[in-house]
Amino acid sequence: MTETVKIYSLPSYQVKTDPYVAYSDNLSKSKIPIIIDNGSYMCKAGWVVNESPLFVFRNVAAKLRGKKESEIQVGNDIKNIELIRWLLKTQFDKNVVTQFDVQETILDHIFSHLRINTNGCVNHPIVMSEPVCNPNYSRQLMSELLFECYNVPKIAYGVDSLFSFYNYNSKPKSVSGLVLSLGYNTCHVLPVLQSRFDVKNAKRLNIGSLNMSSFLQRLLQLKYSAHASVIAPSRAENLVHEHMIFSENYMNDVRLWENEDYAKINTRIIQLPYAPLPGSSNSSSGKLEKCHALLKRVQANRLKKRSEKLAFEEERLQEYLSVQDLIDDGDEEAILALQELGYTSATELESGITKINGTITKLKTLIANQHEEPQDSPFTSWCDELNLKNFSDVDSWIAAVKLKRKDVCDAREKLSADKLKSTNLGGFSFTTANDLFGGMYTDHVERKSLLQYTLELEEKKEEIKIIDEVLAGYDRELSKTETNFSFNLAEYYQLQIGLERIRVPEILFQPTMIGIEQAGLAETIEMVLARYSTTDQQRLAENVFITGGCAKLPFIKERIETELLAMRPFQSKFNVKLADDHMLDAWKGARKWALSDDNLKKFSVTRQEYEEKGGDYLKEHMCSNNYIALPIPIKKGLTSTASVPVKQEPMDA
Repeated sequence: MTETVKIYSLPSYQVKTDPYVAYSDNLSKSKIPIIIDNGSYMCKAGWVVNESPLFVFRNVAAKLRGKKESEIQVGNDIKNIELIRWLLKTQFDKNVVTQFDVQETILDHIFSHLRINTNGCVNHPIVMSEPVCNPNYSRQLMSELLFECYNVPKIAYGVDSLFSFYNYNSKPKSVSGLVLSLGYNTCHVLPVLQSRFDVKNAKRLNIGSLNMSSFLQRLLQLKYSAHASVIAPSRAENLVHEHMIFSENYMNDVRLWENEDYAKINTRIIQLPYAPLPGSSNSSSGKLEKCHALLKRVQANRLKKRSEKLAFEEERLQEYLSVQDLIDDGDEEAILALQELGYTSATELESGITKINGTITKLKTLIANQHEEPQDSPFTSWCDELNLKNFSDVDSWIAAVKLKRKDVCDAREKLSADKLKSTNLGGFSFTTANDLFGGMYTDHVERKSLLQYTLELEEKKEEIKIIDEVLAGYDRELSKTETNFSFNLAEYYQLQIGLERIRVPEILFQPTMIGIEQAGLAETIEMVLARYSTTDQQRLAENVFITGGCAKLPFIKERIETELLAMRPFQSKFNVKLADDHMLDAWKGARKWALSDDNLKKFSVTRQEYEEKGGDYLKEHMCSNNYIALPIPIKKGLTSTASVPVKQEPMDA
């Protein structure tokens, strides 16, 4: 009994556009707060009265150009991110907001989908997440955007991972613990003592799930160079989320993979998309019925190929238009994008766009005609003499099909010769013949246009393809000759992910594997704990909390426990917990914080405080950063020495 091997398909996430929700009178009059978890990968937003966010989308925006108008797409509005990767923009540099024009686009998307219809203002308090140790300048611009552009009444800021930690603890006012935030661009180790974030001893790692995706993509492209174009960044990202696991003991697990049986059991086989050959018919009726089924299958396959080609050409058109946008904007990446498409100038690109538009129009016409007049045979529209109903047996029909192929090939060769002759002789094609008296004379007729010749040649080529497909299906399914040779096309389009399953996530603990010279996550945890007394170390180790996108990968909890067991004193206790929902815990924690103990009223910055104390002003609370005010600039002339130039003596060697 042979063991069935499980084949995994590439995960395809069909995003749904964000809905427009109702803006009721109750929401408007009650000034219900809005919770926004502004993450560097995903943005989550919704009303505080909702148990989960209304909108969860990628924190990116892209300006697309259509035929006449331009529009900006945000998050889930972008159906295929890979096609417009050159145009994607995010407001983040690492995990800090720096591009506030993109941030304004994201906020416009949120408020418009919430259908807030108050003119010139968003009359609702805002609770927004910010990164650990967010620079004052970034917070100042964010507050300026919210107060000046949207006229919000008040704002409260908090750290996303601390909000998640708050949501996890039942008594957040007197809790201590070590928060491990494993994010998209960065990871953080955050100590919390007596519900106060100790920012001085916090540490950051410049590595995250983005590095995992890039590492896996590079490994697979080197391993399967023939499929390098198929292994796109978004697909590598999905493979990381679906198939990567953390190793409890990396070196021991690497040795396990040397065992052939272990490797065979734990290797994941990923099926790439491909176009399979039409399957054989299982009908037990006569050959005529099988031929009818064959023709229907060929006709359906032609429609499917046309639809796939139409989708492919539309995607190509969108990619070409995005590169043309870069050229029009004078972007530095325009030359690189143009070379990747195989063009050397904007004129060539425009010619390619025109050609693709013509192909799309032709395909749409063919598909529309086939839908309006459903056909069960590929010969119906252009060759009624091959209608199977006109034949009493299969042999005479297949002979007629082969004869028709010969006639079409001869006609195609004659068209090619006429086209070549007409091109060489200019505007006319000449013929020579005998006159009535035995002499020779020449006559000339006006030639067809090159476009007519080209169109007729394409038609003949398409007819030959259809006939060849029918003949191939007949030989495969109905011919008496059999062959023992078989080629499994599906196996050629498969990726085998073996040791990469533990090698890719290991970069969090060994960043030097990808050339990043810094300590790993385990060393960073040990470094943070070493800054505290023995008592505080024990309190932190007894409540280690893991949150962030990488927390989704299996065995992260077991790996952290293994590392703590190695670094903590003998028989000392420690406890590791995982976030219940790594994606939404921060948003839910912010909601819980906003609903608890009048926190929103105590720790929000009002418009008046913003104007008096500056845009960087922050009211500290258990989930916030520490506020360090900017020093007041010293004005010249206040001291007697300020205006006196000081003569500098040369330094000694």
